[in-house]
Order: sequence, then structure tokens, then C-alpha cells
Amino acid sequence: MISSIFLGCVEDSTVNTKTTINTDSVNGYDISTANNAFAFDMYSLIKNGDENIFFSPYSIFTTMAICYDGAEGSTKEQLSDACYYPLNKSVLEESSKEMVDTINSNSDYYSLETANALWVRNDYPLNKKFVNNSETYYGGKITNVDFRNEPEESQEIINEWIATKTNGKIRDLISDDMINPEWTDMIITNTLYFKGNWLIEFDVDDTQKEPFYNSSSSEEGTLVDMMYVWKYFSYGENKDAKVVELPYKGRDLSMYIVLPEKNNIEDFENKFTLSDYNELKSTMEPGQDVRIWLPKYTFETKTKLSDPLIEMGVVDAFDVENADFSGIFDSQKMPRGYSLKIDDVVHQTFIEVNETGTEAAAATAEDMAYSKPPGEVFDFKADHPFMFFIEDKRTGCILFMGKIEKPEYGEMS
Repeated sequence: MISSIFLGCVEDSTVNTKTTINTDSVNGYDISTANNAFAFDMYSLIKNGDENIFFSPYSIFTTMAICYDGAEGSTKEQLSDACYYPLNKSVLEESSKEMVDTINSNSDYYSLETANALWVRNDYPLNKKFVNNSETYYGGKITNVDFRNEPEESQEIINEWIATKTNGKIRDLISDDMINPEWTDMIITNTLYFKGNWLIEFDVDDTQKEPFYNSSSSEEGTLVDMMYVWKYFSYGENKDAKVVELPYKGRDLSMYIVLPEKNNIEDFENKFTLSDYNELKSTMEPGQDVRIWLPKYTFETKTKLSDPLIEMGVVDAFDVENADFSGIFDSQKMPRGYSLKIDDVVHQTFIEVNETGTEAAAATAEDMAYSKPPGEVFDFKADHPFMFFIEDKRTGCILFMGKIEKPEYGEMS
């Protein structure tokens, strides 16, 4: 998964916004809760009827955080409100570094890596403090590229870096029309790649064609490749939905599947908040005897996030007259009246879920211009639309989030 920002010339009861924004202590700021609140806010704005959804809130949250590090004035305040960033930037910087270090701490059981990079036009005078913060707290590698004279080569360089960091799963994030030789000064990119095997795998021999009833399907449903396993899992439920945890080997990460009671997921997802998600998870008890049916699926997405971010309140950052990213560049070396704004934010993802485990990737580019009696067997049959979350259990951070309406499985290009 990848996120990018291009630069050129819903609040949730789980989060105490005032406390979060105004904290001056790293211990007083829960970056995972902020990220997760942002995840649900973003989901509410990008859900698209009966289409599959998949995105990495962490990738977007982090890309925007790098940009936030150079924001001032109302631009900074709006980003803080929308993304739950503390107004004290040093708190976000230290918290982000700890998160990056945890994600990139390596494991013999799975692959998980995030990377940040800043692609800056030749001779662009960056603010030294911004450079230091990007490198120190985000591991942001800064590379000069010739946007002005060689936009195609610049595009190729950035896309190749993204493809390498995502094991070839994210390609061509930067499209032909995203680099404007006259206006593009910087592109900020984040990648997040994960590949892990289930702690309890599904037996391939148990996979068979079974009907899946999406929100608009007929009574017969659509035949899909349905995996099956009967083991002990952490499981919970309430009157609205069931939840089961599928841990990956190493136990640092898990997929949580939230299955609404009704086939039509729209009413559920419109009301399902981070508080509801946490409350549903609180009903879970380990070691429950569960039979699970889960479809195999693989798909890709590519989403423009400028409009959702503006709807979340990030307005000035996209306005050439009001954007204030003066902390990014050396103002003494720029002509009078120079202004830097976000031109576009693009997010691309890939996910594959099968009997063995999960492979997921994301990239963002920001261009500036609940329990029952023991002994009972629980059935968790995901034969209708469901939401899913891949969490880093060490931090509680939602790395990936999505919805399955149409489970399809096959070779991706």
C-alpha cells in the first residue's frame, strides 16, 4: 500500500480531541488511537456503495504527518483537527518515530515494513529543520529529481522505488498527469508492506465453491472460493455483529473480521464507529470453539483523497491563497509571495487473502501543489459483506482496513 502527497506552487467518542491536540507529553498522546480514529473518519468518506474497500489509515496518517511537520497557522490547525495530531509537533515526531521503529523491528515470522521518501525538485531550498525532522523521526529519504526537465524520468524513479518497497504489488502510483513540470516541487511518499502466514492455516482441501450474498445479490448468491477451518479462536458478538480474530504467526499482528448480522452492510457501516469496534472487541474471549467460513479474495484499489480530506476539514492546505507550509522551505531563498500547497493525495493498495495467509501493500503519495456458555461451538460464516482490520497488536494500530462486498480471487496483473 502506498500513499503520496504532491506539493506545488468526524469526530469519535473514543478520542478526547481537546486532550489529544493540546497534550505536550509523548506519554499523554496515544498515536494508535489517533490513527484509528482517523481510520474510521476516512472510511466513512471513501466507502462507495457495494464496492470493496481497502486502504491503509497508517500510510495516509503518516504521509500527512510529514507534511504537517512543515505546516503553520490555520493549515496546521486544520490538519491537527482532522488527523488528531498534537499541536506540539515534537510529540507527534517522537510518537511517529517509535511507531516506525516498532513496525520495522523485523521478525522471523512475517514481513512488515514501512518506508518514507521525499522527492524534491533540483535546487529546491528545503528548511534544514524540516529535513532533519523528516530523516530523524520518519526515516524519510530525501532525493532530488528533475521535475522541470525530466518529468518522465522522475516519475519512473519514484514508481520504481514504490514497486521495490511493496514487493512489486504497487506499480504506477505516479501517473503521467501527476507531475507538472512547471508547478511540482515535491512529492512525499509512504509505503507499507505486509506478508504473513496464519497461525492456524486453512486446509486447501476444505476450500470449495459456496454462495456469497452481497448487498444486492439474488437469493442464490454468487459462488466464491470459500475457505473453512474449525479450531479455537478469540471470538465475540453482540446483537449487531460477530467478530473473530485470525492471528498471524508470531502473534504480533492479527486480522479481525467483523460480520454484521444482516446481508446489507450499509446501515451497519454508516453507524459503526471506533467506539463500537472497540466495544465489540471487548466481548471477545480466547479459546472459543469456532467454525469459520471465509472467502478467498484479492483486489487492488487506487483512490484520490483530496476531496475526503477537504471534507474532513483540511481546506487551507489545498488552497494556494491560504496554504502555509512555510516550515518546509527556506523562505529567505524563495521569491516573495511564494506559496506551497497540496495539489493531490493519491492512495493505492493491494491485498490477497488465501488459505496460507495475507499479503497486503499500500502506498500514499502526497503531491504539494462481546460471551456464551463453555462447550458451545460458534459458527462464523462470512457469506455476506463484512469489514476487516489488520492490526499491529504491539501498538493497537490499525494498519489496514477494508470491506468485502464482492470476494473475487485470481491472479493479479
